[in-house]
Amino acid sequence: MGAIVGAYYALNGEVDSFHDVISKTKPLNLLADPGFFSLGIIKCKKIEKKLKEVFGDKEFKDCKTKLIINACDINSAENVIIEDGKLVDAIRSSIAIPGIFAPYIYKERLLVDGGVVNNLAVDLVPEGYKIIAVKVTPKKDTVIIPLKDLNTVNPIKRVGMYFNLISKAFSIVLSKMENKTVLRRPDVIFIHPNLDRYGYASFKEYNGLVEDGYNAAKKILEKSAHLV
Repeated sequence: MGAIVGAYYALNGEVDSFHDVISKTKPLNLLADPGFFSLGIIKCKKIEKKLKEVFGDKEFKDCKTKLIINACDINSAENVIIEDGKLVDAIRSSIAIPGIFAPYIYKERLLVDGGVVNNLAVDLVPEGYKIIAVKVTPKKDTVIIPLKDLNTVNPIKRVGMYFNLISKAFSIVLSKMENKTVLRRPDVIFIHPNLDRYGYASFKEYNGLVEDGYNAAKKILEKSAHLV
């Protein structure tokens, strides 16, 4: 989400119109793209097509605001910082959650989500900038993988459980990394909306997510006026 929303804002100078993009998108159609031979349960070709509809051939140089997108070279474990080229390539690299979305080949590297090595990457911000960091993992992860369903032969249910297992494991790791980052950087304005009532597939509840994020940001920014 950081790469998608960040790139949209950097390119357009606003995100209000992105709400319209979301309202006209059917996430389940994008996810109905099985990646049997692509190192992910979702191949991402449909997602790539959608990203091209939204961002076209725009590049980093077209942005109104400086943009940095974070990815990870899964072979070398390097933190890959992308600051030039097409936005779609950088975004696609950054959203590739290992095991769920297929990795992306970019400049002869096999890239996955940058959160693997550096989530909430405030250390990548150049000196002189004020930092507002947003954590979007739930405070209490309410997704439960029921023991009674572990032996189900229903393919749809099994894929859902697989998705939840990887997503939940990834969220636990990211959350602990983010908490350590915040403790090291008291100068960072840190926003953590309460997302406990949402799940990984709460696609239709984007209005509530936007509202909860807005209210959390407003509250924290008012308290952190001395840091702005």
